[in-house]
Amino acid sequence: MSSPGVGSTRDSNQSNTSTVTKKATLTVPLQLQADVDKYYITGYPQNVKVTIEGPAALVTATKNTQNFNLYLNLRDLSIGQHRVQIKESGLNSELTYNIKPKYVTVNIQRRETKKFAVDVDYNKESLATGYEAGKTEVSPDTVTVTSAASEIEKINKVIVKPILPKGIKSTFDQEVLVQALDKNGKTVNVTLDPQTVHVKIPITIQSKQVSINLKQKGDSNNSNFTLESDVKSIRIFGTQAQMDNINDSIDVPVDVTDVTGNTKKSIDLAGALGNKVAFTDPDAINVTINTGNSNSSSTNSSNNSTNSTNSTNTDNNSSSENNNTSSSNTNSTNDKNNSEQ
Repeated sequence: MSSPGVGSTRDSNQSNTSTVTKKATLTVPLQLQADVDKYYITGYPQNVKVTIEGPAALVTATKNTQNFNLYLNLRDLSIGQHRVQIKESGLNSELTYNIKPKYVTVNIQRRETKKFAVDVDYNKESLATGYEAGKTEVSPDTVTVTSAASEIEKINKVIVKPILPKGIKSTFDQEVLVQALDKNGKTVNVTLDPQTVHVKIPITIQSKQVSINLKQKGDSNNSNFTLESDVKSIRIFGTQAQMDNINDSIDVPVDVTDVTGNTKKSIDLAGALGNKVAFTDPDAINVTINTGNSNSSSTNSSNNSTNSTNSTNTDNNSSSENNNTSSSNTNSTNDKNNSEQ
């Protein structure tokens, strides 16, 4: 009597196992059934979600293999906008499914492909002072643009906009995203091939060695200044235009305002030269300023010597007068003695 009961339980368990259901949501690419060589189709999502439900083993297998398709049938549709249902093919009939969204609105237009040269636009203010950008290299320098003919007509230019770091001093060399813009600078809905191009912008600075001419500047009552420096030449850096404006030498102004005696000054060349150059090497020089007061000292010394000589002569004259007086006294004494005799 017990055997049938055991067998019945076993059959019941097997039946429950076979009817266990499962649900899963998958993200699946949406395919188009259309003449895509002739028409350019927009408005549809690249992927859609589908929720499947059914026997657990079958759901798991379908999830792992995804051996079914979700598609839009556009073959019999004309140019324009259409609301189309998403359909499936390949799902096992034991599975139920729910596609989201169920419908999409597509825009079908005549397809056009055209080549465009790539323009480059970047902020030249990003370059460090005195540095210049050379000829920009773009590789490839043209791209293929595909879209609806109406969108192609909107394109004003195809451009890359490299972002240069502030104060850049070396060549820019990067891959940059390509954009198709209309006359208002807005992005046009097109397909670009390739989507990025290689942009190389040479960034350099010019330089040359020049001699320096020290030039007095500023207000002073002394016009006898002489300016000297151990540095006779410097290297100047800047743009080509700045180099072209300077020959073999450059004037370096030295301010002598309020200078009353011999002194030394450190001259900041960047400040002294202003916008004539970007910078120099060295960036500063020492200048000796001679005021010419040594001549005045020599004159004073000469005058003192003359005064000393005059004083000596006076003393000598005084001594001579004293000697004459003494001689006179002696003669007087002799005359007196002779008289007594």
